[in-house]
Amino acid sequence: MNRRIAGWLLLFAGAVALLGGRGTFGLLAEIAWLGGLAVVVVVAWRVLARRGPLGLRIVVHAALTMTAAATTRVLSGPAFLGFAALAFWLVYLGEPGRRGRIGWAIIPAGVLSTLATVAAVDALRPRWDSGSVFLLGMTATFTAIYLLPRERGGGRWALWPALAWGVLTVLANDPSGVFTRWWLPLVMIGVGVAVLGWTRRRG
Repeated sequence: MNRRIAGWLLLFAGAVALLGGRGTFGLLAEIAWLGGLAVVVVVAWRVLARRGPLGLRIVVHAALTMTAAATTRVLSGPAFLGFAALAFWLVYLGEPGRRGRIGWAIIPAGVLSTLATVAAVDALRPRWDSGSVFLLGMTATFTAIYLLPRERGGGRWALWPALAWGVLTVLANDPSGVFTRWWLPLVMIGVGVAVLGWTRRRG
């Protein structure tokens, strides 16, 4: 049954890819189409996860990802990266009916989601600073890992990369240099004092 569903999905993806390759979709239609296709991807992954092997899920997801990229023009790059990120989000959520989260999948999911957002900004608003979007996305990714409980894939180790990306984000968005001249040295001094105090207590 699952193989039949996969076959129909592949036929559907191929037919839509032919239509999209001929310029059938516009920008608004692309957004609506990608939203609907994302729902199809999630449903297909869940249905095939009940009995189908992982390899079948990967093949179907890859076919639908290529369909998303092939049937869009303006959002082709963001669609490819976004659907690749969706695969890792689905891996993170785990198998239907099972508890727990697969924590390692958050990192590639967050990175690919950030890259998809950057590609969307470049495609829709070329004058915007997409570098700031990338830094914000990386900061958000590691901050989320730090805030999540351990049983949901979180980890206290993510505090340091989150702080590092956060500092880079502030520096990149500080054209006046006020943060670099004053706040950054003060923060470094404060952290140094805290580390020395903690080391002394441990000693």
